[in-house]
Amino acid sequence: MESWDESLETGDPLVDQQHRRIYRIFYELEVADDTPGEIMLVLDRLTSHVALHFRTEEDLMRREEFPAHETLLHQAEHRRLTEQTRAYVLQFRTGELSSTAPLIAFLREWLHSHVESCDRVLVDHVRARGGAARLPAEIASSHPQDNVAS
Repeated sequence: MESWDESLETGDPLVDQQHRRIYRIFYELEVADDTPGEIMLVLDRLTSHVALHFRTEEDLMRREEFPAHETLLHQAEHRRLTEQTRAYVLQFRTGELSSTAPLIAFLREWLHSHVESCDRVLVDHVRARGGAARLPAEIASSHPQDNVAS
């Protein structure tokens, strides 16, 4: 497995755990068999975990009274990634894209820039208030397995 890029650490245990899991899924995507079915399973896992991560961060923004302007910018970045990823997945499904390499390159670059420009700002704000990320209550109570590092 490709080793974790420590430059992506934010200092928040849950946020960092989720980033590490996303990073591992990128690697799984890189080494997935060239069968579309296998790749789609990994893509589904990736989109599911990214959605959980975004909900975790957005819950954190609300709970820790992150400034409204910063919240809107951060959420816009989440939407942009989601839309761009959906477009790549659709291109792959329809055969317009024969490799996941462009998607992986986009996702890695996005993760690095997003952590640097958005997530660290959020985590610094939260830490200054003495808080920490946790799974949103509705997720933690209904999906306890999502709280387990993998």
